[in-house]
Amino acid sequence: MEGSKGEMAGLTENRLVACYISGLDLRRIDSESTPFLARAFGRYPKSELVNLPSNELFPTLVTGVDPTRHGVWGVKLRAPPEGAFSSRLVDHLPDFVTTTVQGCLHFATNAYDLAAIPPWRRRRFDITRTKYKRRNRRPEALFNIGSCTSVFDVVGANRCRYLFNSSMEPVRRLLPRVGNGGHVLELLELYSLDRYQQWNLDRAETVRRFYTRIDDFLGRLHRRCEETGAALMLISDHGHEPIRGSIDIQGELERLGLRNDTYSCFVEVSSVRFWFHGEEARNAITAMLASLNNGSLLMYRDMGQYGVPLDDSLYGEVFYFLDPGWIFFPHDFHHALANLWLGLVDPMQRSRLRDPRHKGNHGHLPHFETERSFIMLLSDEYQVAAPRGNILDVAPSMLGVLGYEPPSTMTGRRLFSRNSPA
Repeated sequence: MEGSKGEMAGLTENRLVACYISGLDLRRIDSESTPFLARAFGRYPKSELVNLPSNELFPTLVTGVDPTRHGVWGVKLRAPPEGAFSSRLVDHLPDFVTTTVQGCLHFATNAYDLAAIPPWRRRRFDITRTKYKRRNRRPEALFNIGSCTSVFDVVGANRCRYLFNSSMEPVRRLLPRVGNGGHVLELLELYSLDRYQQWNLDRAETVRRFYTRIDDFLGRLHRRCEETGAALMLISDHGHEPIRGSIDIQGELERLGLRNDTYSCFVEVSSVRFWFHGEEARNAITAMLASLNNGSLLMYRDMGQYGVPLDDSLYGEVFYFLDPGWIFFPHDFHHALANLWLGLVDPMQRSRLRDPRHKGNHGHLPHFETERSFIMLLSDEYQVAAPRGNILDVAPSMLGVLGYEPPSTMTGRRLFSRNSPA
């Protein structure tokens, strides 16, 4: 990794280990299952965070700007490409065949994102996602996200480290690698809890035991940080809601009898977005969405009130966000063979073999309880500056603890301040 902004900012004696635990649900923290976290919540400064309606929050967490600034928010519509002969030939193949080939290429080379979307639909989109596989294998993805300065840019490449882990045994597989000193900033993304809940939230006792396992890891990590003189920051982005039902939006679209070239859509697990290429499709699909009883229909101009101020319809013209407990299935991440493979090779996702639908999910509008999140600084040297913040406040808060002045590009604020000397 290369970078020079941290070097220009000068050295700092402060060190920070920031542990980003996706899916750590405030509603599941109690003295029995998570004794360390329960005690920490009663002792250390913390702030509740307002979330964004997105399944990918990492770019916002490290840049301190909303998705319209850093540009990572699913897919954007682009002008139809020229129809090359090879493309027209591929489009005559069944979707299952083309998506299977894409999935195999993705498995072998990581060349495809959203491989389950057939080529004739993929060509309509610019894919903006920077999911964990990309930033874990290509560290340069951590810097200048959409030309926006990240915390890694400010601190400097040789003075910070990013670690991704999705192990079921973080104490054994992760703890020896983190919090040992040598870096000003260590940002650990712990993904196992999020994944486990997605596929096991219908098994309450196993989820409770997994929370206990995460709690044990965090307690040990805190002791490690105290020994090495680093501050520990915990960051959660959302909870998880058990799934009560699913909606076949693709089936609903087929029943409308519209031509494929009259609209474009991107179907996520908890939301769907549409672009229209004709009035008939606009009227029919909007009416169909309005008839659903399990979510909210929004125009692109409405998204500003939820933290994504869209000035145009490139990211979507019409959106439908499902209420917690509901999902779309099938969706644009589902492929039958990929589902089978993941169910066989990953114990955390074994439930895919009996039912390919998620057992828990997130990504809903931020006013729902399942989207509550928090940031906590496990240090007696700081106090909370604001008991309620925004997900955009995470990046400037990390830099503030390190002693860096957040750059003017970051629109968030610092949520912690150092205690005054006695």
